[in-house]
Amino acid sequence: MMRMTPVRLLLAAACLSLPLAAASAAAEEPPPEILALYKSKCQACHLADGNSPVAAMNFSNGEWKHGSKVEELAKVITEGVPGTAMLPFKAQLSEEEIEGLAKYVRTFDKKLRSGPPPKGKKK
Repeated sequence: MMRMTPVRLLLAAACLSLPLAAASAAAEEPPPEILALYKSKCQACHLADGNSPVAAMNFSNGEWKHGSKVEELAKVITEGVPGTAMLPFKAQLSEEEIEGLAKYVRTFDKKLRSGPPPKGKKK
């Protein structure tokens, strides 16, 4: 039986964790069709990484004025926000596309990636 030296133990642990890291990274990457929709419908205002210099359009700053739950974000995408630049997309996108976009924009916020959305937190 081969004795596991500290170096071999570290290598074994690293090899076992690679598939988990790859799966985690893949989970944050949206399906290609959602990424294409984001690029064509959202990126001009919210930027490629969601870090818009306009606070109300920023997905990465942790401030979700209309809620951070998928359902709340889907409602904003569906209905828009009257009096703002956020137009409704219900006539342009399916419910599945809207839900996919809602899930994707949440990934820009590091706080939301690490756990469930804050409960009832609306600003």
